[in-house]
Amino acid sequence: MTKITQILILTSCIISGCGGSDSKGGEPIVEQNNNNPVCGIRAIPEGANCLKFEGRDNLVFGDTSHNYKGLILTLHGAPGYMAKVAGIFDAPMLAQKGYLVIIPDGNGSAWEWDSSTNTNTSDDTHYISDLIDYAHANYTIEGEKARIFGYSAGGFMAYTLACQIPEKLNGIVALAGQFRGDFNACTTSTAVAIHHLHSPSDTDVPINGRASGKIASVENTINHWLAINGCAPQFEQTNHPGVTTSSSGTVTNTWQNCASPVASSKLFSVPHESDYLADKLYLIYQQSMALE
Repeated sequence: MTKITQILILTSCIISGCGGSDSKGGEPIVEQNNNNPVCGIRAIPEGANCLKFEGRDNLVFGDTSHNYKGLILTLHGAPGYMAKVAGIFDAPMLAQKGYLVIIPDGNGSAWEWDSSTNTNTSDDTHYISDLIDYAHANYTIEGEKARIFGYSAGGFMAYTLACQIPEKLNGIVALAGQFRGDFNACTTSTAVAIHHLHSPSDTDVPINGRASGKIASVENTINHWLAINGCAPQFEQTNHPGVTTSSSGTVTNTWQNCASPVASSKLFSVPHESDYLADKLYLIYQQSMALE
């Protein structure tokens, strides 16, 4: 099947008759037919297009002809790739529910994202901030913000974004990836919704964190956002089904009286690399992310 690849032209047209812009943001978008399309170095999944923006490829599940309930950006792990995280969170399912889903490619480094939070705003934060602005300028999306869904190293980056551009976020879902860096550099007082999902069985990114890479524990990560979001110490506990076929279940703690929700889900018997059941994940984070 022929796919449509969207390419954002970042340089000015120098050929007469280049034509006007279809983009609300002012830069022209050219749609090209390609019988063997790739995005990054991998084939484009069914139902997706490829958007080149500021030198990077992005998978897009959606188009400019629809109205969307919100914007979701999903961030892959390290090593990882766009189509993999599209599968973990089931980007087509999210698109069917009415959300525009954009999946940016990482920066190619060992961590894939500038996710060690310090006093400097990272290049990847600038990139994702620009991508959010671009999406709202060129697609019809309710509101002006984005939800960030990150897996593993993408979860690290989700917390960096919650520190550095919280005013652009509705919330973050972090699966098997907690805060990384210096909590003292995350001085924001702007609340965003947080839902963290992690397994005590995870040995790749331990739930208690690790010194290598400055990965904080899940407990310290959640405590930091309980303070930012002004939550009470009391929480409500809910049992959910397992997020893999072999998991024995999930227990979610949702803290009370928060300015924006804070929830943490413990995934039992779930290795870091798993065949996650995206529909079960969705049912767990749906409420905290205010999704329909």
